[in-house]
Amino acid sequence: MKTLVRNGRIASDGRVESADLLLADGVVAAVGHDLGPAEREIDASGCWVLPGLVDLHVHVADRIGRFELADDYESGTRVAVKNGITTLAAFVTQGPAESLGEALRRARARAAGRCHADVTWHLTPTRFEAADWAEMEELVRAGYRTFKLYTTYRGAGLFSDAVRLDELFTRLGPLGVRFLLHCEDDALLEAVDTSSIDLSRASSHAKLRPEAAEVSAVTALLDLACRRGVPLHVVHVSTVGAAERIRDARARQDVTCETGPQYLWLDETSLDRPDGHRWLCSPPLRGDRERFRALALEGAFDLFATDHCPFRKADKDDWDGRDVRTVANGLPGLGGLLRHAWRLWADEPDRAAAEVSLRLSRNPALRLGLDGRKGALRPGLDADVVVLDPNGPARAVRATESDAYDPFPGFTSTLALRHVLVHGEPVVRDGDLVDADARRGQLHPQHD
Repeated sequence: MKTLVRNGRIASDGRVESADLLLADGVVAAVGHDLGPAEREIDASGCWVLPGLVDLHVHVADRIGRFELADDYESGTRVAVKNGITTLAAFVTQGPAESLGEALRRARARAAGRCHADVTWHLTPTRFEAADWAEMEELVRAGYRTFKLYTTYRGAGLFSDAVRLDELFTRLGPLGVRFLLHCEDDALLEAVDTSSIDLSRASSHAKLRPEAAEVSAVTALLDLACRRGVPLHVVHVSTVGAAERIRDARARQDVTCETGPQYLWLDETSLDRPDGHRWLCSPPLRGDRERFRALALEGAFDLFATDHCPFRKADKDDWDGRDVRTVANGLPGLGGLLRHAWRLWADEPDRAAAEVSLRLSRNPALRLGLDGRKGALRPGLDADVVVLDPNGPARAVRATESDAYDPFPGFTSTLALRHVLVHGEPVVRDGDLVDADARRGQLHPQHD
C-alpha cells in the first residue's frame, strides 16, 4: 500500500523543507511535490515530519545487580514507538557460564515477536579465551559491529584495563567494529576516601564517582583509540570537562559521544532530596548544567540517548538506608527523549526539528551502522516516520509506562505524536497504539 504524507515540514539530515512524503513497500519512495495518488493519506498540516528516532542506549529485559528491570522488550518498545522511537539498541553481556553467542541468542529469543519497534544489540564480551575471540569474529561477520566496554565495574566482571582494550581495538578494529565506552577511571574511583563521606545520603554518590574519574578515563581512551585508529563512541557523558575533550579530539580522530536528558535537565540537587536515592544513576547527576547545555547547543554531543534503565519502585527503594552503593542504579528515560531534546531549541521549531533529525535519527543510525536503512527520509530507506505537532495540549512527560519512579516529575510538554509509522505501517495515532497486538518491529542484524 502507498501512503502519502502531505502538507508537512520535512526534517531530515539536519535540513527542513515544505514537501510531501511518499511511502511504498515499507520504504521511502519519494520526497517532493505532486507525488501522485496513494491509497492512504496523512495530512501533516502544521506538523513536522521526521525520520523515526533511534535510541542508541537502552536497557530492557535484563537483570542488573539484584534486580530484573521493569521493562521487557514488549513494554520498552511500546513506550518507545508511542514517543517516536522506532529503533532502539539494547545490550547483550556475556555471563560467566555462557558464550557471548549464547547470551545473544537468549536475548533475541526474548525479543522475537514481541517488539513494536526495531531492535539491535551492542555486545559486551567478558571472557577472552581462544574460542571467545573466534566467536567474536564470527559475530562481527554476522553483522554485529558495536561492542560496549567498561573502564570500571571490576566487581561485576565488566572492567577492561588498558591492555585488554588495546587488544580489543587491535584485533576487532580492522574488522569494522565500533567501540562504545563507559568511561570512569577505576583507579580514581577506588582511591576515593570514604571515611569522611556519609554514605546514607544520596548526595554521597557524586562524591564516590567524582567528575575527575570521567575526565581521566575519556582522556586516556581518546589517546588509545587515536593511536589504534579505531572509531570510539563515549556513552552518557556527564561532565563539562569530558565533553570539551571529546569536542576538541574530533579534529584528529573518529570519535562521537552522547549525553542523556538526565544530564541536561537534572542536577545534583535532586540527590539532596529526602528520597534522593530514586535519582541515582551512573555517572551521577552533576552541577554546572548551564554550561553543559551550552555545549549541547554548540553541537558538542553528536547524539542524545537515554541510558533507559528502569527499576521497579519497590526495587529502587530496597536498600537499608545506610549505604547508597546498594541502591539500584539507573533511571528510565525512553518516554522523554524526544521532548527533552526538543526543549533545547523549543523557541525555534524548524531548528528543533532539524537538530532532532540529526541527533536522534541520522547520527545514532550512523554509529550503529544502520545508515543504509535508518536515520533519514530518503528514497530507499525504511519508512519509519514521525508526524509531530509542537502545539498539542500540555501533558506530563512520562519516561516509562512501567512501575518505576519517573525522574522528571512536574515536567510537561506540548509535543503531540500525531502519527508514527514503522516500515510504512501506522503504529501510533494521537499518542496511542493503533493496534496493541500488532508487533511490527524487526530484529537486526537480520541473519536468522
